[in-house]
Amino acid sequence: MTKVRKAAVGLGCFVLLIIAATMFFFSRSQWIDAGHVGIVYNANGGLDRSHVRPPERVFVGWGQRLYQYPTMLQNAIYTQDPKEGDEKAADGVQVTTKDNQNTVFDISVIYRVRKEDVFKAFDSFGPIPIEDVQRLHIRRALKEAANNIGTQYDVFDLMGAKRLEASEKLTVEMQRLLGYKGIDVERAMFCACEPTSDLQNKINARVNAYTDLQISQIKSQIAEIDRQTAVVLAEAQHQARQISAAKTQGSSLEMLQLQADEAAIERWNGELPPIQQAPGQTIVIGSGALQGLTGSEGQAK
Repeated sequence: MTKVRKAAVGLGCFVLLIIAATMFFFSRSQWIDAGHVGIVYNANGGLDRSHVRPPERVFVGWGQRLYQYPTMLQNAIYTQDPKEGDEKAADGVQVTTKDNQNTVFDISVIYRVRKEDVFKAFDSFGPIPIEDVQRLHIRRALKEAANNIGTQYDVFDLMGAKRLEASEKLTVEMQRLLGYKGIDVERAMFCACEPTSDLQNKINARVNAYTDLQISQIKSQIAEIDRQTAVVLAEAQHQARQISAAKTQGSSLEMLQLQADEAAIERWNGELPPIQQAPGQTIVIGSGALQGLTGSEGQAK
């Protein structure tokens, strides 16, 4: 009985030990999110450079810390709107342009850390989370790059027609500043801006001038259309008068012919001519026939 009890106690302790170990393992383990890779830093032995861990559950022991780096694209938004972006505060980037305007721009940076660059990123920024790298180091590089590019444009170009061109140059500059540090910048873009009151007045003046120019051009087009319409109308009226005159002349000739026919009918005595010529026929009248005609006419009288 004693051996059975000891065996039961031993089995119970073993089960408890397994449960405790399992609970300890799960309490000290962390998940590497999808689209990320991880590395483990040990306070005693330093960074574990044996391999980069894929998305999985990783046991993190005492004195160890797991750092994750995004291999999928991340969009870092630096905006002046405190309700937007990752930093819930006014976080826009002030850009100095070649016309000496200091304007705050919202800028978006699309980046990631490639798997082969993870250790390079750790060596560049140290044992800090990627969120702090984005908030501090990427933003610092962005301020430098934005001002390097901003001095090549005036503020109106940067807000309008040449924004895309400036964004492409900004992307190249960010790649230069962060590429060797393990941050792969896919795209950097100038977005909306927060103009000062002085700049806003200049914008309003330019918009008003542009609007007046558009109105003037539209009025000129309307005047040209009215002129062309008047020319077409005058030509149409002239042609109508010519057609009306031609019709009137033709009608008058027809009326005269009808009047002549009516007079001939009134003078006709009801008798057909004794000699009727057929088409293409030649008639020779002798003196006797003429005398006979003359005599018949006298008798008729």
